[in-house]
Amino acid sequence: MKTVGLIGARGYVGREVVRLVEADPGFSLALATSRELCGKTLGEAFEGATGSLTIEQLGPEEVAARRCDAYVLGLPNGLAAPYVEAIEAASPDSVIVDLSADYRDTPGWTYGLPELGRAPIRAAKRIANPGCYATAAILALWPVRDLFVGIPSAFGVSGYSGAGTTPGPKNDPARLRDNVLPYGFGGHGHQHEITRAVGHPVAFAPHVAQFFRGLIVTCTAPLALGHTLAELKGRYRASYADSAVVRLQDEPPEPAQVAGTAAAVIGGMALDEDTNVLTVACAHDNLLKGAASQAMENLRLAFGMT
Repeated sequence: MKTVGLIGARGYVGREVVRLVEADPGFSLALATSRELCGKTLGEAFEGATGSLTIEQLGPEEVAARRCDAYVLGLPNGLAAPYVEAIEAASPDSVIVDLSADYRDTPGWTYGLPELGRAPIRAAKRIANPGCYATAAILALWPVRDLFVGIPSAFGVSGYSGAGTTPGPKNDPARLRDNVLPYGFGGHGHQHEITRAVGHPVAFAPHVAQFFRGLIVTCTAPLALGHTLAELKGRYRASYADSAVVRLQDEPPEPAQVAGTAAAVIGGMALDEDTNVLTVACAHDNLLKGAASQAMENLRLAFGMT
C-alpha cells in the first residue's frame, strides 16, 4: 500500500481526494494539511470521511520530512513551488501530483490527461493534473485535431464549486441565482492549456452557473472537407476505446448526468453541411474527472496499478 500526503485538504477537491484515497485499497492517507482544519480528524472535518488521521498545519520542509510515497498538492495557483522544492530535496523518489496550474507547461513535468497517452504518466514522478475546463475541451477536440482549418471555439459552463471555497462573485449564491456569470475572456489560463494540448489555437469562453458541481464544454470546430459524420464518430470511438471513464453517446451530455461520477461523456456530435463545422460537447464532474479522480488515475498509473 502506497502512502499519500495531501497538501491543502480544505477545498472541495481536497475533500474528494480524501474520499477517493480512503476508498482505494492501493493507497493510505498518511498526511493531510490545512490551516483552517488543523486539529480535526478527517471524520470530523469531512462528511462521509471515516479516517481518524488528524489534519495538521505544516510547512514545506515538515511535509517533505514525512517521505510519503506520493504527494497530492491541492493548493491555490502560485503556492506549490516551496513544497515541490522541499519534497525534491528530501524525498526525490516521491511522486508529486499538482492540482494547480503551476506546472502544466514546465519541462520535467508530465501532463496528466491519461487519454492522451498513459505511457508517459507511468514513467513520471512529477505530474501536472489538467484543469477542469481543459480536460473537457481537449477530450472533445483531440480525435479531430489534425482536421482543423480554422480556430475551434470552446464554450464552457461550470458549477460554482469550480470557484473554490473562498467567497467571491463566482460562488455567490445571490449573484448566481437565475443567472450565468461569464468571466475570464481573452486569456483564461485553460485557453492556453487547451491550445498546447491540441497543437492549434483554440478560443475559449468560460461561464459559471448556479448549480454546484459538474461542467460542460461545447466545441465548434471548422474542419477540412471530405469527412463524414460517421467517419468522425469512428475517430472518437478509436481514440477512447481503452478509456474506462470516457463514454460516447449520440445525445448531447448534461452536467447532471455525470455529477458525482468519474466519467466524461462526449456526445451531441453534428456536422453542419453548409460550413463543415463540427459541434461536439463533453461533460464531466469538475471535482472528479476535472480534478480528484483524474489525480487518482494518475497516481495509479505512476505506481503501475490497473
